Amino acid sequence: MKPIRAVAATLVAGVAVLLAPTLPAFAHVTVSPSVATTGGRGTFAFKVPDERADANTTRVEVVFPENAQLSSVSVRPVPGWKATVATRQLPNAASAGSEDEAADKAVTGIVWEGGAIKPGEYQVFEVSLGPLPTTPGKLVFKALQTYSNGEVVRWIDIPEAGAPQPEHPAPVIYVKPPDAPQATAPAAATPTDDGVARLLGWAGLALGALALLTAAATGLRRRAPAPASAPLAEADTAARLSP
Repeated sequence: MKPIRAVAATLVAGVAVLLAPTLPAFAHVTVSPSVATTGGRGTFAFKVPDERADANTTRVEVVFPENAQLSSVSVRPVPGWKATVATRQLPNAASAGSEDEAADKAVTGIVWEGGAIKPGEYQVFEVSLGPLPTTPGKLVFKALQTYSNGEVVRWIDIPEAGAPQPEHPAPVIYVKPPDAPQATAPAAATPTDDGVARLLGWAGLALGALALLTAAATGLRRRAPAPASAPLAEADTAARLSP
């Protein structure tokens, strides 16, 4: 029976090793929806989870993309949090002397602070912004998450199509024409789906292999007569091998 148990332990360990590189980080800073229409505007939700067991998230900064001049931005109030919007002057608008002061500036980022996201919780920060670029492309919103222990996690890695998911992906909005099929949008905002499927698949394989080993062990035990002086040991072995 010992060799069978050893094989089972080796199998489980091997599956764990295979699973290790495929397990995704289940909590990223994300933006939803991740697909928008060119030239329009919309409301987008930045979801920020707290990934630490012993620290609160106390500050969130979202840096706006430089390739988009998003001049019309409004923030939905979040109880306990203060939002500060930073802007920059648009050189063309400044020289033209536009009467619309808001249109002369582009938002460079938003900082939320004063509140707290506790371990195991998340907070959603909603922003209405526009006008979106008229040219299709992607808008990368890099995010900085500050914890109460002073740690800063930088969600600034840019996801690339066909490449492995980066460790700290930045939230991305894909801007597409109105007639573009939405179903073909890159699934950057839901990177965990494929990892979860792989995890369940490997787990199923491991459980199936253990079931086969248990069945084989049971068959061997039935064919081999047990010593009359060791009924307790045999019962104990069966208990350890039973599901």
